[in-house]
Amino acid sequence: MDAAERLVQKIETLSRMFTDAEPASLRTGYLADPSSGHPVLQGSTATALVPRWNAHPSGLLVPATSVPPAPIDLGAAYLTPDEIFGFELPADYAVRQLERLPLEGVIRFCARVLNALELPGVSVQAVEAHFAGEWLDEPVRSRVRNLLRDQTRRLLVPQALMLLARRAMEVSPDTVPDNLPDGDIVGALFNLTQTMGHYPDPGPNVITDRPGTLGREIIANQHFHRIWSVPGVLARYARRWLQLPAEHHGEPGMVDLSKTYQDCTGARLEDLAAVAGYLWLRTTMGRFVIEPGELADLTLPVERVESVMALIANDLPGMQEAVRTERPEQRTEWSFDPFQQWPVIRLPEDRLLVLDPRHLISRAFGWLPICDIEFPPPGRTKPTGHRQTAARAKQTLRHCSEVYVSEVLHAMTRDEGTTRRVYDDADLKAAYTAPGQRIADAAIDYPGTWIVIEVTTTQLRREAATAVPGASQIDDIDKLVDELDQIDATIAALRGDEAALTGAPAAGDRRFLPLLVLPEGFPVNPITLTVIRERARRKGLFPKPDTDPVEIVDIEELEMIEALQEASGPSLLDILRSKQSGSLCNAAVRDHILHVMRVRPDAPARHAGLLDSALKPLVNALPQPHQSPSTS
Repeated sequence: MDAAERLVQKIETLSRMFTDAEPASLRTGYLADPSSGHPVLQGSTATALVPRWNAHPSGLLVPATSVPPAPIDLGAAYLTPDEIFGFELPADYAVRQLERLPLEGVIRFCARVLNALELPGVSVQAVEAHFAGEWLDEPVRSRVRNLLRDQTRRLLVPQALMLLARRAMEVSPDTVPDNLPDGDIVGALFNLTQTMGHYPDPGPNVITDRPGTLGREIIANQHFHRIWSVPGVLARYARRWLQLPAEHHGEPGMVDLSKTYQDCTGARLEDLAAVAGYLWLRTTMGRFVIEPGELADLTLPVERVESVMALIANDLPGMQEAVRTERPEQRTEWSFDPFQQWPVIRLPEDRLLVLDPRHLISRAFGWLPICDIEFPPPGRTKPTGHRQTAARAKQTLRHCSEVYVSEVLHAMTRDEGTTRRVYDDADLKAAYTAPGQRIADAAIDYPGTWIVIEVTTTQLRREAATAVPGASQIDDIDKLVDELDQIDATIAALRGDEAALTGAPAAGDRRFLPLLVLPEGFPVNPITLTVIRERARRKGLFPKPDTDPVEIVDIEELEMIEALQEASGPSLLDILRSKQSGSLCNAAVRDHILHVMRVRPDAPARHAGLLDSALKPLVNALPQPHQSPSTS
């Protein structure tokens, strides 16, 4: 047999390997793709649906594509001009374009994109595909769409849109002469993505007990992009601002937050909810500009509507002045204070513009109304004893936040009837009465493990949240580490005499899991969690091997677990333990739930009633449809 015959025989053998396992009628019925990364099944030209399998430690075979996510997989990288256009833009390109663009037009442009990204149920990919088609011509459009096939790439960057709005307030004119060519607003936006985030000294690559320059930026980035659901914010507003202060009326230090708000600002808290709720409702319908007279349709008196607008709205000249007078040393690429204080912008001809719905919701239903109490609007006479009143109001909201967390813990563990699992601070104080004994806010008794909890409403200060250079982030982190003292002391008390609390001796060896709950949120990531744990270790906290690493959760994450429990899902302990042994052990709890457990919990059942309470002022303020008289 010569070489040619051997080659023919080899080809026939290979052909049988590829095709003998399939019906002859199919052998020419479709095209196969035997390229790299697309292996075919032996004996067939059919591409394998699952190309490769990996063996789990348990022996289970799983698709090789089922790789646990790493923290870096949770981020997204934005496209820059050299990727979009094939070249970089001049460093001053954005400013030169904004100088030829009218201010109102730039603000409308930014609002249109930011509101599109916040539409309920919207797909970010769909929004980006829409604007790529609208803004870009071929061949750039196809290049960008191909780049966006990578789910970790982004075309629309909220930070860049806010920077564009802030820069426009500084340099864009009210009107542009007709003889000037139009500025390139899309190019200006992309130019900002090219220049932002560049620092000459990124700091250390190994994080220990200090975040460094890079860590400071990551903290600010995560704080800016923090995730929360609007229904959750509204539900917590109803409980913390309205219901709990009324239920605890008369207790030492408690004040009526609604009355205090009106005394200090001249506006009613329910009117703030009604007006802001109406404006937000319009944004969910795709409208970010409110036409003249729309608010007049509300059943609220005009002067009460205007009292609210004086707090949350500013006109373009006022916004320009606020932006231009910001202290340079306090300004970073993450600072947007005027837009957060006044999320509604008054346009000419009595139109109103909502730049970003998230700012509007946070301004009216989050923590920020406390700032109105602390700092009444200019021209408003402060009530007698204002400083003490404002301090009591802030303490009331802090206490209501802690009570709310306790309610979630009890609901989460189904702690009712004869079953006792959650022990609050009053129980702990009654059990451990030694002089100087420090006590945590709660402890949860799980089989074999105590979760010991401290609740703190401490938040990142403005300087820490916006990455202002300096020690602000370390100072804020140290405040959290100080809160861990109570947990450490409570763990020592439980370890020494558990029966003093439960009335029964410990059953076998116990483990302890320290949990810090921050209702207002905190950017938990591999940097902050490493820094907190390392600084706690250096302080001598949690030295014994029976104590797990400290975890941090916010109230929304607790409510996610509460909803999972309502669906007979894993417990708080199960989730925290699986997180500590998972690929996202140094990320936030929500990341573990969403990306490792791959579940998206519904809202807790009790949110339904709270939403009704939060939206009641809006419902009452909406004009009622005309009803014709009934006929007999």
